[in-house]
Amino acid sequence: MIKFFRNIRKNLLNEGSPAGQAGKTTKYFKYAIGEIVLVVLGILIALQINNWNENQKKIKIKQTYIDNLITDLTKDTIFMNKNLLVNYGYKQNIDSSLSFIHNSTPNLDTIVKHIKKSFNTGLRVTNNYNDNTFSILISSGNIDLFSNKFTNELMELNRLQKSENSVSDGNKNYFFETLNMYQSKYYNPNSANNDLPNNEFLNTILWQDKNTNDLISQYLNMKLQQAHTINRYIELTDLVLKKSEKILNQLKNNDDL
Repeated sequence: MIKFFRNIRKNLLNEGSPAGQAGKTTKYFKYAIGEIVLVVLGILIALQINNWNENQKKIKIKQTYIDNLITDLTKDTIFMNKNLLVNYGYKQNIDSSLSFIHNSTPNLDTIVKHIKKSFNTGLRVTNNYNDNTFSILISSGNIDLFSNKFTNELMELNRLQKSENSVSDGNKNYFFETLNMYQSKYYNPNSANNDLPNNEFLNTILWQDKNTNDLISQYLNMKLQQAHTINRYIELTDLVLKKSEKILNQLKNNDDL
């Protein structure tokens, strides 16, 4: 097409008779319009090709983020399910111990023996979420690759994760304060933090002349805080887990992304 217009231009320039001047002007005008149209079409085609290439790049980048998010959330859901299972076991142990104490007959010796034997400080309430992909999406601005609806889902998940971590950390720290207060007064060979051998003679000496009322009070405070820490962890982690599973399904099904 370019060669066609150039041939017209060449012929026009070679025509020199005055009689044909008007015809030449018309032909030249048509030629000029043709060249302009050709240039515009070339620009439009180039823009379309460039846009197509850019869209293809964005599709590939988005798919990489989708794959990484699937990997992160899969790891998170596996970890949370394992941690929840462990904490349900701790919860059952705590509920059993508290129920025994609250329902026991007024026999302090029986309660003290139970406290010594059932001492358990199990606690696993730290979730290390895999949020690197989300952080990169935010910092790079590539979060715009996803729809507003899906972006809001990711934002809500991140909020739930931070809230769970904050609450669990606070409860955990307070539990360890009450635990340390209890252990500073009442030695227990069953403690997970105790590396000393189970010496019956030593154990007897350390438990002599202890205030039974104070023992039961501090033990109950410690167990109640442990129960509260675990119950809140289970409650909040369950929310994060459900949201994670929902987003994971969206990613796998390419739903509203």
